Amino acid sequence: MKNYDIERILKPAFKLFLIYNYESVSTAKLEEEIGLTRGAIFFKYKTKEALFKAVIDKYVFDFKPGSLDIKGVDNLKEFIDRFLIGIEERMKEMQSLGVPSIHGSGFNLLYQAAKYYPEFNIKISAMFDLGVQIWENIIQKAKDSGEIKPTCDVHKAALQFRYIYSGMAFEDSFNKGLNVDLLRDLYYSFYKELEYGK
Repeated sequence: MKNYDIERILKPAFKLFLIYNYESVSTAKLEEEIGLTRGAIFFKYKTKEALFKAVIDKYVFDFKPGSLDIKGVDNLKEFIDRFLIGIEERMKEMQSLGVPSIHGSGFNLLYQAAKYYPEFNIKISAMFDLGVQIWENIIQKAKDSGEIKPTCDVHKAALQFRYIYSGMAFEDSFNKGLNVDLLRDLYYSFYKELEYGK
């Protein structure tokens, strides 16, 4: 099956799994949203479980925002800017699906995955650990270059950046969604505390 054909199935399936609980996504709903017969849908993904796993793989585990690629990034400030741009791009992509309250839906999808995706908890923990490690790497680079204070605790600073984002994303999921402008202000404020000579 071509990538276009796979995308034609996975993107609408993703939307359904965002809106409804796993149990509520029927074959009839899949056919209607995707616009294909069950035979065409399940030719590639033999079961609803396999389709759900493919959706989680693509939209959770395989999602690699450019903002988390530190190659060519010269400093922590630039990395923060890239990270924020990546979040904005991801939000636009999700909003293009037409899902109301995308952030709350996203957390619900993760809870569903914890229940229906084998070894999800292990894979998501590894993904979160990698995120912290990427922050640690760029913060250490900033410390070594003199961009930030030599007394900076790299691990604690990485966790701080990580938890500012994840905490806001969770709380804002109950409202209109993540306030990227406020996140930017908080990141810049924390960055100023870390800057050398401040």
